Parts: sequence; structure tokens; C-alpha cells
Amino acid sequence: MAQDGRQMEMLRLVDLANVCCGAHAGSRELTRLTMRQCAEAGVKVGAHPGYPDPEHFGRRMLFGVTYDAVAIRELVGEQVGFAQEAAREEGCELYHVKPHGALYNEAAANGEVAEAIAAGVKQVAQDLFLMGLAKSVMVGVFRRAGFVVLREAFADRRYTAEGLLVPRSETGAMIEDVEEARAQLVRLGRFSDTVCVHSDSPGALNMLRGIRLNAV
Repeated sequence: MAQDGRQMEMLRLVDLANVCCGAHAGSRELTRLTMRQCAEAGVKVGAHPGYPDPEHFGRRMLFGVTYDAVAIRELVGEQVGFAQEAAREEGCELYHVKPHGALYNEAAANGEVAEAIAAGVKQVAQDLFLMGLAKSVMVGVFRRAGFVVLREAFADRRYTAEGLLVPRSETGAMIEDVEEARAQLVRLGRFSDTVCVHSDSPGALNMLRGIRLNAV
């Protein structure tokens, strides 16, 4: 996607971009290319560390199965360190860190995972914003670790009654209608600082246009 023009078009519609660190998808070369495109578009860059499980796009829950807290701390530190170096090489500075996929969802419900993520980021830098699901466990954990937190709401994902994200394996987990997405963001606006649209969703570009051009 980075080379077909859609990515640059999406970058012109956002303020922040979460860039894969070459682990759950892509490659380190694609990470650098995306960093370069972010610099060209004037977009703030964030590291998007995730489980190195490309077969499942980093969306398979692995805490307590393949990874413990120590392993999560180390993988986050390594990926964020690479992202920081790549950003500087491509003419920008790392602005924030947002865990990806399963790692994000686990941290939203499990303080031990969130603490491991914060410890991994601290190995590299303490002056980055950490992004976490609004009103979830991870927000408080990140703050107690000394980070400024960006509370995140999702435009294209549905929520459970507990305020977590509906698993993608369930029917209806994704929101594809722009008006429904905008209505959800109106409800969540007072609890959040930033809004997420997944760039790998088929209708991502139209979703971004609809939200951005009709700002909630």
C-alpha cells in the first residue's frame, strides 16, 4: 500500500500516524519509507510495536502463551528503539507510541501487560506520548509510569459493554458506515484526545474523508 498512492492520500488527512516497526507486518524498509512519507506530509510519527506474528498480523493474543511481561518489555523496547532511529534518519522525530493489535487489546484489560509496555518504552525514551484506549486500564498504568497519555477512541470499531473493543473474530466488530462512525465519535469525544481509523480496512480512505471533512 505504501507505493500505490493511497497511503500518501491518507497521510494528508491525518495528524498522527502509527507506523509498524517491521515486526507484525511489513519490513524495516517499509517502515523507513512510511516515516519518509510522514515527514513529507507533515504528520507526527508514532511507533506501533506489536507481536512479531505476521501470519496473524499481530492480532493473536500471546500474553501468557508465548510471551511473558519480560519478553513484552524487551520486544517493545527493541521496536521503539528502531522506530526512533528510523524516524531520525528520515527527517522526523518520534512523537508517540501506540501498541498494536493483540498487544494493545491485552494492555487495555491487563495492567501487567500495560506495565511491561511502559517499561519497554522507558528503555528508549521517557519524553514520548503513550496512546491507550480511553477509559481502559492502560491509561492509568501509563500515567503512573510517568508518561503523558493520549486517550484514544475508535471510529471504525465497535465496543463491548465493558468499554473494550469487540474482537475482530465476532460479526459486526468493524464499523463501515461513516455516519455511524461519526455518531460514535460524538459520544466518545469528551473521553478522548485522538481518533483511530485503521488504514488496512477496505473503506479507510472514505472513512477518513467523511470524518475529516465533516469534523465531529
